Amino acid sequence: MSAWHITSKDLLLLFQDRRALVLLLILPLMFISIVGMSTGQLLTRDESTERFKIAVVDLDATETSHDLVADLSRKPELLITTVASESVGKELMARGDASLVLVIGDQFEERVEELSLSDIFNPKEALAVSGLSAIDLNVHMKPNSAGLGRLLEGVLRAQVIGFVAPITARKNPVTRAWVTPREETEDEAGMVGLIESDSPKSSSKVNGVYLWVVPGFTVMFAFFVISIMARSFIIERDQGTLRRLMMAPINTVSVLLGKTVPFFLTSVLQCSLLFLCGRILFGMPWGNQPFYLIPVILSTSAAATALGLLLSTLVHTDQQVSSYGTTLILMFSSISGCFFPRELFPKAMRQISLITPHAWSLKAFDAVLTQPVVDPQVVLMCCGMLLVFAAVFFTTGWWRFRLSAQG
Repeated sequence: MSAWHITSKDLLLLFQDRRALVLLLILPLMFISIVGMSTGQLLTRDESTERFKIAVVDLDATETSHDLVADLSRKPELLITTVASESVGKELMARGDASLVLVIGDQFEERVEELSLSDIFNPKEALAVSGLSAIDLNVHMKPNSAGLGRLLEGVLRAQVIGFVAPITARKNPVTRAWVTPREETEDEAGMVGLIESDSPKSSSKVNGVYLWVVPGFTVMFAFFVISIMARSFIIERDQGTLRRLMMAPINTVSVLLGKTVPFFLTSVLQCSLLFLCGRILFGMPWGNQPFYLIPVILSTSAAATALGLLLSTLVHTDQQVSSYGTTLILMFSSISGCFFPRELFPKAMRQISLITPHAWSLKAFDAVLTQPVVDPQVVLMCCGMLLVFAAVFFTTGWWRFRLSAQG
């Protein structure tokens, strides 16, 4: 008997286990599809999900306020909805149909006319000190919006400054000649919008959320293999086949390799299917050099299956597999960035996350999928660290397996 015989036997048993196939192959695809529907990229395709939704209340009702609303409406990253009152805007925000409410006060045009260039560009004057309220603009957001709300308010503030700065500059004889007339600006904006709408690239616009959702789910579900592996060892231990394997003329490493390779191949298939699903269903790009995905997927699967081997030597009952395995998966996934992009973690948390193989895998996927030019050194370092994790997990699992076999 050789390791290949053990591998072929376990592959046959694995593909006959419907529960394992659902957990490893069907469930990840279902999750990705649900994410696609919830973000408006599958079945309910809706480009508005990629834009910040702002409800605008225009109490000024002047030419300047109308121009501001029109200017904001032309921004591709904003979706402007004009409402009659502040209360209606807050109702939209409560229902999730608006990210914030912008109230244009009845003194907006008057305040804009009073602005000077110093008010705009001097960090100790008007807009810099008082914010948008200096020109009678008030922003309302949900109490739980936290950092995202402040980020959106900052984007809105930059857009408003971009709108009022030319108005103020036209009143200054020195800067007047540098400012393009508003009519020409609007015509140019209309032409740009027409060109973008006719461009074939606009129809294939990709929701960037998939560049971290798909890798995040891929890495998380790749490590679900550890529970399936542990259950496989427990079943063979209870049936006595594992002891008979140890008595066969084959060394321990070959036995463990034969038991690990089937799950490694299943993990590779699982990761490949998820990326293929992301490409077909959502048009997710694979980066400029997609062949770098191959070593990352192989290294991730190696680390996952080696951890599964280690867990198999630590548990003795199906209840222990469920509790230890699920806890390990969720804990590693949460601190590594599978649920939330690592770039948004505090600096200390980003360093802590590197104790998990998940974080190195996500770092490698990010280098391949989002960078215009892939840095081979980054990919090599991340894959190297994943293989180090795999070696440590496998060696520790082998050592514990020998101890349990001798006992």
